Order: sequence, then structure tokens, then C-alpha cells
Amino acid sequence: MAALELFGLILFFIVVAAGLVSIVFGLPGCWIILADAAVYALFTGFAKISWPILAILFGLALVGEGVEFLAGVYGAKRWGASRRAVLGALGGAVLGAILLSPLIFLVGALLGAFLGAFIGAFLVEYLFDRDTNRALRSGWGAFLGRTAGLLAKGAMAVGMAALIVSRFL
Repeated sequence: MAALELFGLILFFIVVAAGLVSIVFGLPGCWIILADAAVYALFTGFAKISWPILAILFGLALVGEGVEFLAGVYGAKRWGASRRAVLGALGGAVLGAILLSPLIFLVGALLGAFLGAFIGAFLVEYLFDRDTNRALRSGWGAFLGRTAGLLAKGAMAVGMAALIVSRFL
């Protein structure tokens, strides 16, 4: 294996790992993994990653991102959140992940995403309605939905990474 080929392979797996880690920050990690696999496939003439594998990866990415979004919305709506509170939960999750990530790597981002979803939904709901009970319910629903969505998306991303790794074994 030539040095440039080895470098490309290492870079490929670093980007896959970055895609997995980016999920904790609320970023589209499944799409990062898919894009990385597509670029690798193009550069290697689809030797290890074929069109059918890319199609499976696309399906997993679509399910992962879709379930994350829908679980977050469903969780918040199920517990009585308004549309504003759902948006507050999404924004709070991203902001919380960014703010808490320096405290404890990965765990801080994960905790920040969950707490941020709760706080974002709670604050938006409370600021518009001044109803503490509804705001707490909205925040709790956003927290539960965010948790379920992130776990589902993470599972899809791990499945994508496992499929990619299996192509090299």
C-alpha cells in the first residue's frame, strides 16, 4: 500500500469517527459519514464501497436524521409544547452541546444537548405563556424526545460505521 493510499484511508476513517462524534453536538453526523463514504468510493473506483452499499448508507442516514428530528418534535408535542417551544428545544440543544462540551469531552456535549433541549423549550414556553407547569411539561417532553432521537440517530450512525468497517475486513 502506497503512502498516499494509506494516508487517504486513515483520513477516511478519521472523518467517519468525526461523523460519529458530531452527532453528540447535534450536527448531521450521518450525512458526514455518507458523504465521506461517497468520496472514498469515487476515489477508489467503488472497490470497497459500492453503489448498493452507498444506497444502504443513504437509507440509514435518512432514517437516523429523520427519527432524531421526529422524536424531538413528538416528545415535545406529546407533552404539550408549542411550535415555538419545539424550536427553542432544538436551538437549546445545539447551544447546550456547544457550551458544555469544553467541560467534559463528549459527556459535556451530550449533557448540554439534553439540558439545552429542556431549558430551550422551558424558556420559550414560559416567556410566551407565563405558565410554569406547561413550560415544565414542554421542557420534559423536549428532553425525552431529544434523548430518544439522539439514541436512534447514534444507533444508525454506528450501524453505518460498522457497515463501512465490514467492507475492509
